[in-house]
Amino acid sequence: ACCRLDAGPVAMSAKYTPIAGYPDGVYNFGPRQRRDVAWFWSFLAVILATAAGGLIAYAGRDESPSAADARLGAACSAPRFHFSDVLAANAARFEAANARRTGPGANAALGQDRVVVVAAAPRGGERSRKGLGARSERTLGASPAVTSAPAPTTASADADADAPFDASAFFEAAYPWLIAAFVASFFLGALLLWTFQRCANQMVWGVVYAKVGVMFALTISFAAAGATVPAIVFALLTALTAFVFYLWRDELNLVASLLAVATKGLRDNPRIVAAVVALQLAAFAWLVPLVGFMMFANMNGAVAVSRDAVAQDERSKVCVDAVGAAVDCCAWETEAWVPPYLFLAAVSGIWFVSAALETRLFVIGGAICQWYFAPVGTSDFSGGVPRALGHALGPSFGSVCFGSFVLTMVELARSAAERLRREDRDNILVCIIVTCLECIYAIIEYISKFAMLQASITGEAFCEAAASVTDLLSRNFLTAYGTYAFPGMILQGASLVIAVGFGCATWLLSYGVFAATLAANAGLYAGLVGILSAIISLVVMSFFAMIALNVVDAVFLCYAMDKDRNSVHRGELHAVLHEVNEKNQPRGGLVRNPGGQYTYGSYA
Repeated sequence: ACCRLDAGPVAMSAKYTPIAGYPDGVYNFGPRQRRDVAWFWSFLAVILATAAGGLIAYAGRDESPSAADARLGAACSAPRFHFSDVLAANAARFEAANARRTGPGANAALGQDRVVVVAAAPRGGERSRKGLGARSERTLGASPAVTSAPAPTTASADADADAPFDASAFFEAAYPWLIAAFVASFFLGALLLWTFQRCANQMVWGVVYAKVGVMFALTISFAAAGATVPAIVFALLTALTAFVFYLWRDELNLVASLLAVATKGLRDNPRIVAAVVALQLAAFAWLVPLVGFMMFANMNGAVAVSRDAVAQDERSKVCVDAVGAAVDCCAWETEAWVPPYLFLAAVSGIWFVSAALETRLFVIGGAICQWYFAPVGTSDFSGGVPRALGHALGPSFGSVCFGSFVLTMVELARSAAERLRREDRDNILVCIIVTCLECIYAIIEYISKFAMLQASITGEAFCEAAASVTDLLSRNFLTAYGTYAFPGMILQGASLVIAVGFGCATWLLSYGVFAATLAANAGLYAGLVGILSAIISLVVMSFFAMIALNVVDAVFLCYAMDKDRNSVHRGELHAVLHEVNEKNQPRGGLVRNPGGQYTYGSYA
């Protein structure tokens, strides 16, 4: 096992290869021992099983019926389907379920419109009101497309029939702008990081003022529109937000310095961006065939009579469900192995993407550690990223798989809890449990993040890294890392402001071009181009912001190691983080009472 980080310089040099001749480096250059190998084989088995199942699904796919045949029952009307018997069984099942749910006398308590009444097949043009009361005016003898057609409204009458929205024309006119927006967004992301490196304080406070200003503008807008309650609510939120920023003004200045130092580390290691992009492309390269595998799996099955249909109109052949709504007469039923395979495919997809994200964190942690502990005057850091990537995909890939599996389970548990909350919204106990579980998930993700950073530096196994990094941060009074919640808000806020500005600029430019080249819909197309360009730029700049946040986390951990070993690297960063840490510690000392007892006394 790797030695403890508090062992001191002498013991540290016995276990870790020094950095560029520096005798007490903490980065484990190797050769590293393979860790968490079982998790690597588990990850590989899931990926191979998913791929094999997808190929089997492709080879055994069946032909599904057309939409028209499924809707009118032609696909399942053969004698072997027992069409009429299945419809009768469905009707009996719904009637029995309705009787159990309502019970004697329940209609008066719940209201007649709440009762599910099985609708019989109407004759010809007879309207069906069963189960829906007077609200349903559906004509079952007609096609759903023309049933109960509403009268033309003023808006539809005023629409320009000569210039309808043409998707192909919009795509042909918009795709050059969207490609240019995608490329330009990378330059905007680089500009975002450069501005935080050069003028971090102005950027931080600019985002703060923009946030408060937008909330104040919304308050004025609601007040001008006569919406008193929203105006009061936003006025209170604006005042509260401004007050919170005022209380944390010193921390915001320190966060600006922290972002400046972190972006400097990213500037000295530009290969981090290329490595992260490559990892994202690798994840995308797996997700594309995975979606195809899941589609092929759903094509393995057979047509059957729909379980929702209870009756069929003799003339129109349209089927209805228990409340009289039109449904397809036939349904596609997949084979028994398909649902388990789809779950396996979903797990493999989430696990693979999580592995790419954990590898990104591992690479950033290893490269930033080498940069942080490099001797003064070092200017070449080109080998840091390839070395960290080699460790991530080599000896420590099992730890990466273990950490990504933890995140996968957290994501699945969070999805299940959210689905339970949606299905039972009125249950306060479920709401409390889901909220508590969300806190637990956040703690697990928090520990997992720093455990992966620790493993990237020391080469420890995942669980060992989690235990050692928790002890490291606690031992150095760095458990109050909540102070650094501001960098994410600042970076995302700056990205949003730039994205909105970029979208407005694209809208104006594209409108000028479309007005001169298109015969109609120039304003509509330009507006859509502006919105899509803003979304694209926001996604790309959020990608750069996430890299910067990972660098902030890695720098913070390196500072903790420095502090634990009573050494100072990156003195300008020590001045910033030491001040931040001191603000989170109680101020006071031991006081001896007249009786001889010692108590803690806070400084005034």
